[in-house]
Amino acid sequence: MLCFSKKIKYGLQFLLFLDVDSEDYTDIQRASLSCDIPHKFLEGIAVSLKKKGILEVKRGAGGGYRLLHPAKEITLGQIVEALDSVSSKSTVKNNELTNQVVEETLNSTIDEFWKVMHNISLHQIQQKYYESADKLMYYI
Repeated sequence: MLCFSKKIKYGLQFLLFLDVDSEDYTDIQRASLSCDIPHKFLEGIAVSLKKKGILEVKRGAGGGYRLLHPAKEITLGQIVEALDSVSSKSTVKNNELTNQVVEETLNSTIDEFWKVMHNISLHQIQQKYYESADKLMYYI
């Protein structure tokens, strides 16, 4: 069964928080508390995202993290690739026909998976966040 690691889930949650936060730069401690993510774990995630060019950091007073690019330009695929080692397609050569058919099927499935992942933007996830928040809003 395919499932995503906590690192990916927390990283996506952190990026969503940065995207909807009103501050120019978001302090990692505040993000950790707001998102209920262990502080040290979130620091490691932030470093990985910074290295892959998804986040920028400002040190000192008023510093913190923010998205380096607009949310529409950051894809779920980029986030997953930045936070987890991604296994590639099989390259084992075997002339047996059943093996060839299975490998071809699985490799094409992986290709389709990554196409989907690279077509979902952080902005689209943000829209789902706002739709969910509107459902929770009580009007008097």
